[in-house]
Amino acid sequence: MDDSFSSIDNSPRCRRRTKCGDISISDQLAGFERLRISALTKAAEISPQIKEVTIGPRSPLKKTITIQEKQPEQPEEVINLLEDKLGDDLRYTLILKKHEAALQETSELWFKNKIENMRAKHAEAMRSYWKKQCEDYERKNLELRARKLQMIKQLKENDNMLVLEKAKLDEQKYQSYISRDTIENMNKLLEETNKATTRFAHITDSHTKVLICSNEIMSMTEQAEDYGKDVVSKYTSSIQTILSNMSKIMDYCRSCQITDKEVKQAEILTSNIENIKSKIVEDLNTLKNEHLMKMQQEEEIKKKELEEQKAREDELLRKQQEATEIAKKSGPLFYSEKNYAYYSDLQKFLLDYENKYKGLLEDSNMKKFRFDCQKAVNTPVNTLSSVSGTHMKKTLEKLANLLRGERVQISDAYVSASQHPQGLYYCTALLAKKIVRQGDLLVSSKPEAAFPLAAVTVVLWFEFPEFGKLLEAYFHQHCPYLVPMFLPQKQGQTDKEFYLSRGYTYTDDVVEKQDKFLKRMSGIFRLRCAIWIAKMPSFIRASNPHGLKFGWQWLASFINLKPEPDICATLLHDFFTVCGSDFYRYYGKQFTKIIKLISMDYLNILQNIDEGGPKTRLEVFLQNVLQSGNIPPPNGLLPPSTW
Repeated sequence: MDDSFSSIDNSPRCRRRTKCGDISISDQLAGFERLRISALTKAAEISPQIKEVTIGPRSPLKKTITIQEKQPEQPEEVINLLEDKLGDDLRYTLILKKHEAALQETSELWFKNKIENMRAKHAEAMRSYWKKQCEDYERKNLELRARKLQMIKQLKENDNMLVLEKAKLDEQKYQSYISRDTIENMNKLLEETNKATTRFAHITDSHTKVLICSNEIMSMTEQAEDYGKDVVSKYTSSIQTILSNMSKIMDYCRSCQITDKEVKQAEILTSNIENIKSKIVEDLNTLKNEHLMKMQQEEEIKKKELEEQKAREDELLRKQQEATEIAKKSGPLFYSEKNYAYYSDLQKFLLDYENKYKGLLEDSNMKKFRFDCQKAVNTPVNTLSSVSGTHMKKTLEKLANLLRGERVQISDAYVSASQHPQGLYYCTALLAKKIVRQGDLLVSSKPEAAFPLAAVTVVLWFEFPEFGKLLEAYFHQHCPYLVPMFLPQKQGQTDKEFYLSRGYTYTDDVVEKQDKFLKRMSGIFRLRCAIWIAKMPSFIRASNPHGLKFGWQWLASFINLKPEPDICATLLHDFFTVCGSDFYRYYGKQFTKIIKLISMDYLNILQNIDEGGPKTRLEVFLQNVLQSGNIPPPNGLLPPSTW
């Protein structure tokens, strides 16, 4: 049995199936075993229900096996026969399984031994082959060495004399080569030394020239005035760069071999500083000439300004004398002598004050500074409103800080009036003029805007008296009826000059229309009235520096002048509308007497020359006041608790 199985396992067909991955005998036997066990298990399950023989020689040939239901009782003999049959089958199966396992184990052992024998035979064959190859290589190597030694021996015996002669010739040639190379090297070294000395001399000369030019530039700077320093400052960085590079070249020459590159660099540096020196000399000469010319022009301008100022003063004095003579002849028809003298003094003060910052206006380099100052004035004044006391206080602080010369913020930048010697004069006059212009531009169309502007103005007037004088001078200049005065047309005076003296404006030589003129004068005058009645804030313990008594003086002076159509009725109506409530409460009976005087005597005189709307509005307003005995406060008046 073992030989038969060995022949099966060793057959080529079997080996091919195993190598190609076919199913092995053990796998087939395992499947067969599982099939047998499954069949026997099912047979054991149904055996109690089978009464007859189903397989074998004793089974009927064409008989249908009927599975009967389980009987409650079976004869004990039948059960025993079935059990014996099952026992025989199981024993047969176990014996078959044992022989199959032995067959599988023998086959695997035999195959494993065959593989090991093949491996051992292959390794032995390879060792024999490499051993033979090594012996052949060693033998051939020994033969080659022997032939080489024989050849060397023959060469030494045959060519010994030739080699000696050749060696002598080579030695002689070598000695001659050494002598010639030594001389050439010495000459080259000497030549390089001479070149290095020459290069160093050139570099030293360039260094000396650079230092001389630098010293001359410093001397010119010291001898020149302030403008000379400004000229040299443009080239300072270039000069420092040249000196630094020259020093680096000198340091390099002391430690390393000098080449033509360093000489060329030194010459370029020398040429650069000489060019800079030439430019500085030209700029200094140009600036010196410009400075001299500017000084001459300034002297001429000052001389001319003095002459013009003297002429203006003479003209002003002449006008004052003429006005005094007219006043003496005509009485209180156009203005009072006292008020006109005060007006003249204010205009002279304004003229002198504007001369203090004239240089700033003429300096083209200060254009940005002037623009920043204008922005610092215009922005807070334009945004001022009665929205809250905090807003008004912040606006006041910005304007006050500007007039003190402190830094104030404008958009994303800062400006200080004290940055320029004339900056404070310029900003103070600019603010006074701007406030008066607000009466013309803003209050004329929005009367209630006068009150927050007046509240801030009186605080600035209290802290900066010069600002107050400038403000009043600009009020008189833009609205001469605040002096009050009605200047007559002088002999030889053109219509344009006359209307300009009355406060009118001209556009393309066309005089301003009467309705626009009255509206503009009303706006300026209402702002002035709001200043008269303005209350100081609670955080300042002081009274209005130009309060009610100055408004009373104006009213008394105004009604003493000869009335004129339109403008007189307009200004009186504005005065009573804005100031009437405060004056009525403060002056009482005296104010009532003035109202009666105006409603009777003054309006009777005005009746003969004025039949327009302003006169009618004034007449109706005064009659209502006399009938009611009360004047309501103006619209937009700030409450006492505003700030």
